Amino acid sequence: MRSGDMNRRGLRAGYWLAALVLLGVLAGCGGEADPTPDPTRTLVPPTATPAPQTTPPTVTPTDLPHAAALAVAPTEISALAIPPVAQEFIRLTRDDLLARPGIDPADVHLLSVEAFTWTDRALGCASRADEADGPAAVSQGYRILFQVRNRIYVYHTDDQDTFFRCEDRAWLALEGAPLPIDPVAQSIVDLAVRDAARRLGESSTRVRLVSLLAVEWPDTSLGCPRAGGTYEDRTTPGYRIVLRTREQALIYHASIRDIVLCAPDEEILPGMIRQALPTPTPALE
Repeated sequence: MRSGDMNRRGLRAGYWLAALVLLGVLAGCGGEADPTPDPTRTLVPPTATPAPQTTPPTVTPTDLPHAAALAVAPTEISALAIPPVAQEFIRLTRDDLLARPGIDPADVHLLSVEAFTWTDRALGCASRADEADGPAAVSQGYRILFQVRNRIYVYHTDDQDTFFRCEDRAWLALEGAPLPIDPVAQSIVDLAVRDAARRLGESSTRVRLVSLLAVEWPDTSLGCPRAGGTYEDRTTPGYRIVLRTREQALIYHASIRDIVLCAPDEEILPGMIRQALPTPTPALE
C-alpha cells in the first residue's frame, strides 16, 4: 500500500474520532434544563403551635361548692317539661292577669309552678271557702305564681278546666311539689338536696323540695348577708329553695353561680315574699 493512501485513511479516522468526541460533549450538555426545581423536602416535621390555655374562673368562696363548678349530667328534657295541662293553665292564668287594667305584659314574670292535691272544693284557697258548697272533694291541680312589679298574684287550678285567683296572704305556708321549669334551677336544687342530706344525715331520696321561687336579689349577698361580708350592689337573679325531711326544713338562697344555706332568722326577703311567710322576717329594702 502506498504511503499517500495510508495518510488519507489515518486522517479520516482522526476526523471520525474527533466527531465522536464532539458528539459526546454535546450529548452531555445538550437539551434545555427543566425550569421547575425539585420540591424542597422537610426533614423535620414542623412543631405544632400550642393552643391557648383558658384560665378557669375564680371561684367565690361560699359555705357550699360553687354551682358553676358542678359537673351536672345532662337532664332529659322530658324530665324538666311541665305537663301539657299545666302549660295550658299558665297560658290561661297569664291571659286572665293581662286582662286586668294597667298591667303591662313586660312586667309579668312567672315565679313558680307547683303541683298540689287539693282536698276541698275551694282548691286550697281559704278566702274562697264560703263559695265552695258541697262535700269535700279530692282533686289534683296546680298553684301558679306571677310577679307584677312589687305584687304577687296567686292562681289555684284543678287538672281539668277550673282556675281562679286566690287572695290568701299566707300562701307561702302551703307547701306543694314545685316543678323546676329550667335546667339551671334543677341543677341548683340537686346541689341543695345533696347538701341537705349530708347535713341531716339522711338519704337524698328522703329530702323533698317543697318550695322553689324565682327571686331577684338586690345585691350579691343573695338575701343572706354574712357579718363583715362585702357585696356588690347589683340585681342578681336567683332562687329561694326550701327542702324538708320529716319535720326539719332547710332554706337555701341561690343565684345561677352561688348557693348559700340561710337560717330563717337571717333571711332578708323582698316585701312581697316576706308578707307571705308565716313568721315575719326582716324586710328587704
